[in-house]
Amino acid sequence: MTGEGDEQVASAAISAHVTDYIRKAALGQQPTELVRRIKNAVSAERTRHALAREREHKQALLDMVTSGSTRTDFGQQLCEHLVTDHDYACAWIGILDENRAVVPLATAGDTGYLDTAIAPGTGPGSETEPALAALATAEPVVRSLDVSSGYSTADASTDSHWEASATVYRFRSVAAVPLVYEEVCFGVLSVYSRTESLTSDVDQSILREYAQTAGYVFRTAAWQETLLSAANTTIEFTLTDGHVPLLDLIAALPAGATFETRTVIPRKEDEVLYLCTVDGVSVSELADVAIEIETINSIKQYGTSDDSQCGIVAATPVPEGRLVDAGVSLEQTVVESESARLTVVLGEETTLQQCLDALATVTVEDSVTTRWTTRDTSPEPEANTPQQLTDRQREVLELAMEAGYFERPRQNNTGELADVLDISRATFTQHLRAAQRKLLTSSVTE
Repeated sequence: MTGEGDEQVASAAISAHVTDYIRKAALGQQPTELVRRIKNAVSAERTRHALAREREHKQALLDMVTSGSTRTDFGQQLCEHLVTDHDYACAWIGILDENRAVVPLATAGDTGYLDTAIAPGTGPGSETEPALAALATAEPVVRSLDVSSGYSTADASTDSHWEASATVYRFRSVAAVPLVYEEVCFGVLSVYSRTESLTSDVDQSILREYAQTAGYVFRTAAWQETLLSAANTTIEFTLTDGHVPLLDLIAALPAGATFETRTVIPRKEDEVLYLCTVDGVSVSELADVAIEIETINSIKQYGTSDDSQCGIVAATPVPEGRLVDAGVSLEQTVVESESARLTVVLGEETTLQQCLDALATVTVEDSVTTRWTTRDTSPEPEANTPQQLTDRQREVLELAMEAGYFERPRQNNTGELADVLDISRATFTQHLRAAQRKLLTSSVTE
């Protein structure tokens, strides 16, 4: 503050690195002017700091992306950067393995938390831990924790064991952001802080930017790994709405019922047969409920006395059929609660977009979640696989194996199995013998 104000005073002030100056006479006329100037100076300084911090973030990301590293190396660099430069207590990136369990790809900081909070083999959505919840929904999850609640390590066996573990490590806030790029979820980035910082819009915005960049890197790395190796590209689609007959059926059943099928057979032009293993409900109960479901034509029991195997005949179109038409191989469909999870292997010339376009014809918009996994397994030799069989021969053979036809005592005869496929007994027997002959001939030749 000065009693005078001219160019000489201004120049001297600037040389002394003064932010601003104000004449005393002005304060008499505007008593709040000093407060306003201080607020403006603080706001400008904070903006400069924020811009500098953003430039640092972007430069750090650019350095990591252009380093030419694998996704594991990139993930490790990102986690270490978050712990070292952002002062987070723990950071890790989780991905799905081939058994759909969440496994750490990269970790940094107090990683002992992971050993106590997430059991091996745990899948997305099976617990409320933020990383698992975010991976299940493909949406960010942010949680605050009360460290004054006095949890101890012994509390880790309760239903809230992840919270107990988090408070043992004095975490006060948690944020988990899915690594999503072009509608595909490649994993989840989770960070843990000993302050409430992760509940702020600034930190969440930074994490979303990191996660988006990581999603891009993972997408690029995944395609490169697929092209340079014999790995099968495995995609998991989770459907929650649309023309999904098995979802219609399970919605009418008590909670806890599940269906699992690895074989879907076209039965007529307008229907397919799911060869299912059911849990939490009997086949007879299924048949009673199916009468009221418009998309389910019939339930056919073909399995053993444990009443867990059946054929579900559903009206087309169905998601599995659309995906097969797009050029994929079906691995399995698991239906539980309010979702159907389809796991497929992409064909050599099949793109992910083709699969999404195919599913769009039988699903409601925004009802499909996509996750990526890679299996490092080479295909078996051609002579040892049933690729040389016709479609009908393969279907007949799969049904016979599923239904225990080759077991002793035999669970079903050819007449019963032919009825499941809605073909004559003679036709079923002809296809079955042809399939066996081809496979046995290949084995002897090999």
